[in-house]
Amino acid sequence: MSGTPFVYQSIYGVSPQLFSVLFGMNGIGLMIGTQLVGRFVDTVSETRFLKIGLSMSIAASITLLAVVLFKGPLWAVVIPIFFFVSSIGIIASSSFSLAMETQGHIAGSASALLGLLPFVLGSITAPLVGIAGEQSAVPMGVIIFSASSLALLSYYGLVKETQKSVS
Repeated sequence: MSGTPFVYQSIYGVSPQLFSVLFGMNGIGLMIGTQLVGRFVDTVSETRFLKIGLSMSIAASITLLAVVLFKGPLWAVVIPIFFFVSSIGIIASSSFSLAMETQGHIAGSASALLGLLPFVLGSITAPLVGIAGEQSAVPMGVIIFSASSLALLSYYGLVKETQKSVS
């Protein structure tokens, strides 16, 4: 997400005012995703929410990657980014809850690690968005797609490992 100011303003020529609106819309998407999990946690399991969020993330990232590869219009970039950010709200809420369920006496340390991890990964990937110069949004699309793919693969890899160790 650290690449959106660069992509919106440098590539698409968005004014600072419009960027603020688009950024605010993404914030609303994040809140909607988070609120959905909290609102429906009694009727939909956190595991199901996590799968929904991961599916949304991969679909949005594939769409975004296609749009930036073919240099689509601004609206075609804004929509998948909104859904990607919304999926982060779903994924973060449900995965944090699922991860903390099993931590017991080390819950404080686990919480600290889970809080730190997004910032560390963000600081590593943020500079990569501009790697192709000021006229390409492709690195942002590739990074978002890669992160979504790794999240999906990690989930299914960990689920299989967990099922093997329980058996």
